[in-house]
Amino acid sequence: MSLLCTLKNISLAYGTKVLFKDAHLNIRAGDRIGLLGLNGRGKSSLFKILTGITVPDISDPPFMFDKTKGINDPQKEFTVFQIPQDFKVVPGRIVKEYYLEYYPELKKWHQRLKELEDLVGSDEKYLNEQKDLFEKWDHADAWNLASSFESYLKYFEVPNLDGGVEHLSGGEQKKILLSLGLSCKANLVLWDEPTNHLDIETIERFEDELRQNNRAYILISHDRTLLSKVCKKIFHITNGEIKEYEGSYADYLEFLAEKEEERKRVLARLKNTLRRETDWMRQGIKARGTRAKSRVDNFTQLKGQVENIISQTRKEMSLSISSTEKKRKKLLEFKGVDFGFGENLLFKDLNFVMTKGEKIGLIGPNGVGKSSLASLIAGKLKENNGMIKRADGIIIKHFSQKRTELDLDKTPFQILGDGSEFIFLANGRKKHVIAYLEDFLFPREEINRPLRTFSGGERSRLQMALNLKEPGDIWIFDEPTNDLDLETLQILEKTLTEFEGSVILISHDRSFLANITNRVWLLDDQKLEYFHGGYEQVSPYLEALALNKELELNQNEEAQDLATPEIKEKKKLSNKEKDRLRKLPSSIESTEKKIEQINSQITIMGAKELTKEDSEKLSSLATEMGILEEELLAMYEEFEELQS
Repeated sequence: MSLLCTLKNISLAYGTKVLFKDAHLNIRAGDRIGLLGLNGRGKSSLFKILTGITVPDISDPPFMFDKTKGINDPQKEFTVFQIPQDFKVVPGRIVKEYYLEYYPELKKWHQRLKELEDLVGSDEKYLNEQKDLFEKWDHADAWNLASSFESYLKYFEVPNLDGGVEHLSGGEQKKILLSLGLSCKANLVLWDEPTNHLDIETIERFEDELRQNNRAYILISHDRTLLSKVCKKIFHITNGEIKEYEGSYADYLEFLAEKEEERKRVLARLKNTLRRETDWMRQGIKARGTRAKSRVDNFTQLKGQVENIISQTRKEMSLSISSTEKKRKKLLEFKGVDFGFGENLLFKDLNFVMTKGEKIGLIGPNGVGKSSLASLIAGKLKENNGMIKRADGIIIKHFSQKRTELDLDKTPFQILGDGSEFIFLANGRKKHVIAYLEDFLFPREEINRPLRTFSGGERSRLQMALNLKEPGDIWIFDEPTNDLDLETLQILEKTLTEFEGSVILISHDRSFLANITNRVWLLDDQKLEYFHGGYEQVSPYLEALALNKELELNQNEEAQDLATPEIKEKKKLSNKEKDRLRKLPSSIESTEKKIEQINSQITIMGAKELTKEDSEKLSSLATEMGILEEELLAMYEEFEELQS
């Protein structure tokens, strides 16, 4: 594939914090790149460098950014378009025209064209100006851009396209950002956590569009299923460098696992050698003999090698979530509970019992009341009707989406220690604040920096450290994976899995749900359905709900078509075509089942560190699913054609 751009000699530091040191990268046309790295280590800064917002530090040799001309059009310059993580609300901007906020020139022309609508009849000069603007609009291909943007809005089912963006929910506003990125014409698209706060059905639609899109893109995401399905190359920011890896996210996990095992083998060999050399060094000078200088040099080198290997070995963050020592089975009970705001009833007649050790995934479309139910359980909201009974003395910890406001002028040391150098953990042990913060991947040289100098992801990690100091019988996590990097996420996942207390988990991260939950609650249409099994059990049911919704929509469209029938000349089928029409439904059903089975396997495998055989199998499954999906589409089209 042709090169889109090359960046060389990237160096960037803020005070003592070094993000990049002589880093480099290449991006080619059609690249599908997953960008990994700890929070606060340069992912957002790299996006700013690519968009020109940030200029790297002066270095020798100097920073270089070589941009290739357009691939299909030699006259077209390299262009980059970034989709922000957060939606910027512009009061009064109607939904279908929101794209104008990201195209300043088009926004200016559009505003002037509106003004000219009332002026063209009064003076010929206004008519000429209008004509010139329309020519510029055509030349910029703005009609197609607007049409594509509106088409994606409808695809993602954004309501009231002629209404103001300020009236939409957070999830609906996020869908506007998806539409913005998928409709843009840039050579390279930068996606920053695009699936935060989205329901699973929307995420899967977004996946489909990314797979079919031929533009190059770089994706920052904590959703491992998404990364496994749509990325074919990995950029990993580590130790000031940008490591490039050709392959899927699953392949990269396997590569890291192999490197880790190799490091351990090398470390074991070095330690054995170091032990022998240490014994020799402890002997007196006389006993060492004549080879003293060379062996002393060898000892120094070996010690440096061991320290280097240890520093490179992945440091795990030990989260200490403790449950209280109280032994009880029934923790919580809902009896006939109704809740809503005013006339807006979110759910009614909820009846359930929560017991110790349950790991519950609370799922459902955006806006159905998942966060409200979590707040009811935590006692932050009061039920409208019914009764909520909590066990005596129960401790419920609620880690909400909004997080706690932290004092940005304080340092992590001040926030965690609250004036003391030690913190007392739930298991009775005490730990120094610095050691505790290092468990959460905060280097000790950074823990006395004001919090305002930390990234949003680092603040989220500090918030997690603050929340997990104390014990709880029930932990409620509302979208805990938002703003967390993958390394932190994997440790949180492991800790929640090992936690002996009860967990309620609101998340759209399918891998996270699949790996932790042993129960699923589905909240939709004012009802709560209970599944005695993890997320994998409920996944087919969700697909059936989505299919049913689509069928109802199709039925409405068919009813409209019947009201205004179109007269077509019918063609008589041959015997061969009749036979094909008879066999197609079973072939379609069989292919759909195969795709469903493969997709389930990919979802499970993409969430784990894989063996070499697993990685090869995952690649084979993805290829097989692609072939089957193409065959299925062809069968659909053939069936519709024969039926008509």
